[in-house]
Amino acid sequence: MLAGFGLIALAWVIQLFNMTRGNRSVQPLFIGVYIVGVIILAASDVMGGDVNIAYAELVTIIASLLTLVALLVTKPKKIACASCLFRTPPLPIQVTMK
Repeated sequence: MLAGFGLIALAWVIQLFNMTRGNRSVQPLFIGVYIVGVIILAASDVMGGDVNIAYAELVTIIASLLTLVALLVTKPKKIACASCLFRTPPLPIQVTMK
């Protein structure tokens, strides 16, 4: 069980590291390590007899796998930066001489 939690924590460290380097997208390595950690937790819960929690973790695994597949299959689209969307165009300056 601790190995599962450790892998999930490692996955978040991987994602945080990439974000501090300026990459704000979800990393496939993050999702992969996260899935392995949750699989270990689910297996531990099944062995411990807590099947209801294992079912909830199974839903998390499926959602993570779907996200990973979508991330790997789709091509990245170029989008404008968020600050560019709200930037107003410069106002023309009119100077009058008297």
